[in-house]
Amino acid sequence: MSKRPADLRAGDGNNAPAKRQKIDLPVRPPPRLEEVHSGRQLQQLLRFQQSDGPRLKYAIQSFKAFLDSILHHPDDPNIQKRRAILKEYLDSQRAREGEEQDHVYMTDVMQTWSYASQSNNDSLLSAVPAVLALVLRSISTLIDFRDNGVRLCKTVLQSPQLKNISRGLGAPKIKEHVISPCLRLLSEVVSFDAGALAKHLFSGRDLTLNSKDLVRNLGLRRAPSQDTAEDRRKPSVRYNALRYILANLKYQNPVAKGEILSQASIIKAIFVDIKEDSPEIIAEILDVLTKSVVLDKALPRSSKSRLLNERTLACIATLYSYEESSESSAVSNKSTDILAHEFLLLVCTSPELGTLVSQTGWYPPGTENDDLEICTDDDRESIDLGLDSLEWFGRFHTRVPVRNTTLAAFAQTLRPYADTLQAELLLAIFSAAPELVADYYFKKKNFTFDPKLTATWIGYSAFIFSTVELSVPEYLGRKDTYGRAPPPESIVIESILPQPMNQRTLTKCLNQKTELITFFAVRLMIVAFEKLKRVLACYQEASLQQGSLWEEASSRLVSEFCRRCPTMKEVITVYRITSDQKLLQREAITRLLVEYHEAIPQIALDEKFDISAELADRLTEIEKTEAQPEDSTLDLLELENLLRVAQRSSSMRWWHKPDTLEYSPFTTVLKLFVNASDGAPLKQIEVLLQSIIGDNGILQGQTQVPALHALAASLRTSEDKAVSRYVLEFLDNAILRLVRKPIKYIDDLNSLRECAPASSRTSDFSPISLLIVTLMEQWPFVVKAGNERASDVALWLATYLGYSAQIGESTEKLHLVRDTLIGAAVEEDHVSILRQAFEGSKKANFTRAVDSQKEEQSLPPNGDKAGSNSAKPNVAYEENEILVTPLPEDENYSGLTNWVRKDVQDAIEDGDAGDLIMCLCSEHLEIRKQGMTNLRKLLIKVEASSYSEKQQIYLLLGELIDTTEEYFSTQPMESFVGVFARCALLVLKDPLHPLYGKVNRFLNKSPTWHVEKIPSYWVDKILLHPPDDDDAHYREVEWLLDTFTDGLRKSKDMDVYRIRNVFERLLSLYSSPFLSPSYKRKILTMIARATFAEGSTTLITRSGVYSWIKAQISVGGPNDVILKRLATRLWETCEQERVSEWSGTPNITL
Repeated sequence: MSKRPADLRAGDGNNAPAKRQKIDLPVRPPPRLEEVHSGRQLQQLLRFQQSDGPRLKYAIQSFKAFLDSILHHPDDPNIQKRRAILKEYLDSQRAREGEEQDHVYMTDVMQTWSYASQSNNDSLLSAVPAVLALVLRSISTLIDFRDNGVRLCKTVLQSPQLKNISRGLGAPKIKEHVISPCLRLLSEVVSFDAGALAKHLFSGRDLTLNSKDLVRNLGLRRAPSQDTAEDRRKPSVRYNALRYILANLKYQNPVAKGEILSQASIIKAIFVDIKEDSPEIIAEILDVLTKSVVLDKALPRSSKSRLLNERTLACIATLYSYEESSESSAVSNKSTDILAHEFLLLVCTSPELGTLVSQTGWYPPGTENDDLEICTDDDRESIDLGLDSLEWFGRFHTRVPVRNTTLAAFAQTLRPYADTLQAELLLAIFSAAPELVADYYFKKKNFTFDPKLTATWIGYSAFIFSTVELSVPEYLGRKDTYGRAPPPESIVIESILPQPMNQRTLTKCLNQKTELITFFAVRLMIVAFEKLKRVLACYQEASLQQGSLWEEASSRLVSEFCRRCPTMKEVITVYRITSDQKLLQREAITRLLVEYHEAIPQIALDEKFDISAELADRLTEIEKTEAQPEDSTLDLLELENLLRVAQRSSSMRWWHKPDTLEYSPFTTVLKLFVNASDGAPLKQIEVLLQSIIGDNGILQGQTQVPALHALAASLRTSEDKAVSRYVLEFLDNAILRLVRKPIKYIDDLNSLRECAPASSRTSDFSPISLLIVTLMEQWPFVVKAGNERASDVALWLATYLGYSAQIGESTEKLHLVRDTLIGAAVEEDHVSILRQAFEGSKKANFTRAVDSQKEEQSLPPNGDKAGSNSAKPNVAYEENEILVTPLPEDENYSGLTNWVRKDVQDAIEDGDAGDLIMCLCSEHLEIRKQGMTNLRKLLIKVEASSYSEKQQIYLLLGELIDTTEEYFSTQPMESFVGVFARCALLVLKDPLHPLYGKVNRFLNKSPTWHVEKIPSYWVDKILLHPPDDDDAHYREVEWLLDTFTDGLRKSKDMDVYRIRNVFERLLSLYSSPFLSPSYKRKILTMIARATFAEGSTTLITRSGVYSWIKAQISVGGPNDVILKRLATRLWETCEQERVSEWSGTPNITL
C-alpha cells in the first residue's frame, strides 16, 4: 500500500489543522432519592432485580437516607410516622408459619448483597452492610423492634452472609469503604439487645473473629496526609475494628472473652502505637477493659494476665506523654494521661486483678520456709553459726529473684524522674509489692546519681526520697507473724538507703556549694534514719518471739547502713559552715545529728563533737537576736535538736557556765522556755527539761502537774517586765549547788521533816522538791547581798512556794520552809512578802503546760531512761520486763575464739573481750582453763598493741588473772565479778565515761581484788560519795544497778550481796523522793532477779523486803501493781515452811 499523499493545501506545519478536541459529556446530576411514604412502597423499592444493577444501588441509597432521617433527626415531628413505616416493612419480612427455620430475613436486601459479591460490585458491597448496620442501630433502643432486630441478626449470622462479611473483612487495604461497613455491622450485631446474639456470633469465630484479618485491620490507620477535616468525621478502619473487639469484650461470656484475650497478636495490635489514637477511642478502650475485663470477677485470673503483660503495660504507659489538642481537652473531663494513670494504678496494685502476684515482701522466693535447722541446747557438738548457717542469706547482693516478674520488667520502662504521675505509679507498685524495690535498684545501674543540678537529677532525687518514705511491710512480708529467720540485709537496705545513695555520693552532695543539693542530702538522710529505726523496732519485736538470729541481723543491718551513710564528721562540718541566716538548713542538719545519736549512737559517740560549745553559741545567738515569729520557731526547733544531742552526749556539761553565757546552759534553756510565746514549739524542750530534772533529782515527780510547770509559772511575769536577773542568778546558783552535793540537801530535807509536828510526820505523805530546800539554805546569803536583790528574790520565792502548794506539794513542809525564810529575813518588807506566800497567791494558770502534756509526744528512744516524770509507765510491759530469767551460760563459748581474729580495740568495743572474761565463770573446768589461757594471750596482745587505753586495760586484765588464778581450777569465778570486770572494761575504753576516774582509782588500790568487798565498795563510792562530774550522779547509779542486776545469777552471788547489805542500801535508795521512776524500776528488777538466784527467803527474813513492799504500797505510786506481783513471786519461790515459822503466820499476805 502506498503512502497517503500529503495535503498540499496544508502548506507548512504552522497551517496544519488542529488536533480534534475531546468532547466532555454533560455531567448528569445524581438521581433524586425516592421518599418513602409506606412500608409497601419500601418493599417495592428494595425488591431484587438482577438485571437492573443501578436501580439496586439507587434503592439502597434511598433506604439509607430514610434510616438517616430516623436516626439523626429524633426531634422531627414526623419521626413516629417514619418508625411506623419501618415497622410495617420489617414485619412484612417475617417468614410464614412453618417456614421460620432457615428463613432469610429481608430477603431482597440479602439477595442484593449476594449479587454484589458475585459481581464484584464494590459500591453495593459497601452499601448493603452499611444499611444493615444502620437498621440495627436505628431500632436498637426501641423495644417494639426487638424481635425484628433478632431476626435480622440471625440472618446476618447465616453462612452466606458470614462469607460475604469475611470477604469484606479480608478486602485489600485500599478498599476501606468495603472493610469498615462489615466491621460496623458486626459491632451492631454483637451489641444488639445487650449481647443477646453475641454467643451466636462467637460460634462463627473462624469468619467473624479471624485473627489475621483483625490484626491487619487494626493496623489500618489514616495517614497524616489524609487527616483532613472531612476525613476526621469518617472513622478509620482501625477505629471500627477496635469498636468491634471492644463490643465482644463487653458482651461475650467469660469463656469467649478468655479465648479472645488469648490471641496475643490481636492484643498486641490493639496497643501498639496506641499513642496515635484519638482521645475518645483511648478513653473507650480503657473504660471497656476496666469494667468488662479487669473488674469481671467471672473472668479467670489467667485470662487477665494474658492481657496485662509487660508489653501491654508499657504501651499504655506511653500515654503519659500524650499530647492532646485543645478541642479534645475541652470535650473530655479527664485528660488521657490521667485516664491511663488511673488504669495502671488499678491493675498494678490490686492483687486480684491479674498483674500483682502474692509475694512475701523482703523475703525472696524460696526463703520464706520456717523449717530451719537451728542449734539447740542438746546439740553439744554443733557450733551455732548464726545467720551464716543459712546458705541463702548472703546470696542477694547483686540480683534478687521476684515473683512479680511482669511488674519488675514494667518498672524498668517507667521514667519516674521525668513525670510525677509515673513516679506516683512506681511508688504505688513498690508499696503493693515491696519485693520489687531491691530488684529495681539492683538493675538501675545506669544512673550514677552524681550531684548535678539538672531536671533529671532533681526528679530522680525526689523519687528516691519518696521510695525511702514508703512504709515498712507488716511483719516484713510475712502473713501472720515474724519468721524464724530475718530477711537478707542486702534486700532490706535497698528500701532504707538505695544503692545510688552510697557514702561517696552522699558525701559529695553534702560538700556541694549548691544549697539545694546539700539540703536534699540532709533531708534524705533524715527519712532514711527514721525508717531504719522503724525497721530496727520490728527486728527487736521479732527477736523477742523468734530468737537471737534477729539480733544478729539487726547488727548487720546497722553495719550496712553505716557503710552507706556519710560519717557524722561530714555532717558536723556542714553544720559549722552553714550560715546563721539559713535557718531551715540549720534546723535540718541538727535534726540529722539527732538521728545519728538515736539510731547509731555507737558511731555518733566516736566523733569528737563539742556539743557544749555549739549549744552555748546557739543560746547566745537566740538571746541576742529578735527574730520574726517564723524565724523564732525555726530557732527553737534547732535548739530542740541541739538539746536532744546534748542529752545523749557524754561530754555535755549542763552546770558549767561558759564565758559566752550569763547562766548555765540548763538555766538558759529554762529561761527560753519561760519567755517563749504560746505558739512556740515547746513540747520537746519541756520533755528534755523534765528528763534533766529527773536525772538529777532537782524537782519531785509525784504530783499530777509536774513541778517544772510550777517553777516556770513562778518565773513568768507581765509581758512588759522581764524575769529579774537577780532571781535567775539565785536560781542558777542554787541548782548548781544541789547538783554538786545532793546528799547534803537530802539530809537538810530529813532535818526539815524532823521539825514538823509529830502528827504530820505520819499523815503527810505529800512530796516536796529538793530545790526548795536548797533555796531555803541559800536565802540568808541573798539577804546579806543587798535590799534590791533580796526584794526580787523574796517576791519570787513567795510566788514559787504558793504555786508549789497549788500543784500538791506538802503544805506542812512548805510552811516550815516559809517560816525558815522569814526567820532569816532582815527587812520588814521581805517578811511581809513571805508571809503572803500562801494567803495572797493567785491561782496559777497551768493550762498551757497541762495541754501540752495531754498531747501525744514523741519521746526520744531513751526517754524512759532519761527519767520523764510525767509519763505514766506501761505496767503490763514493765511487769514482764522485771521478771526476766537470768541469761543461761553460753554453751558455744564464742568468747574463746572471737577475739583472736580482731585487733585489741575491736575485741574490746565489740564485747568479745568481755565474753572471754565470762568464760571464767563457767561450771566446766575445761572452759575455765581455756579461758584463763586465752586471757593471758589477750594480756600479751594488749601490751604489744598501740591502743590508747592499753595501760588501764592491761592493769585490769592482770589484776583479774591474779585474783582468780588461785581458785579457778577448783570453782568458777563469781558471776558478779565477771560482770563487773566486763563493765569496767567498757568504762576504761571511754575516757569521757563518768566512772572512768573511779574505776582507775579502784585498780590502783591493790594488785588483787577482795571479791567479797567489791559490792560494798561500789555502793559506798557511788551512793555515798559525790561524782567526779557534777551532773553524773544518776548515771553512776544507773551503771551500778545494771551491773549488780546482771551479776546476780547464782546463789553464791546472792550470798555475797547479803553479807555486804547490798539490798538494804538499794531499798533505802528506792525511798528517795528524787529518784527517777526508771531507776526505781531497775531496783525492782534486781529484787526480781534475786528470786531466780534462790534469794527469796533471804530477802524476806534478812532484808525485810515484804514489810518494805507493804510500806511502799501504802504510800501509793505508779509501781503498786508491779510490787504486788513481786510479792507474789517472792512467796512462790521462797522456803514457805521456814518463812511461815519465822513470821508466825501460815501465809504472808499484803
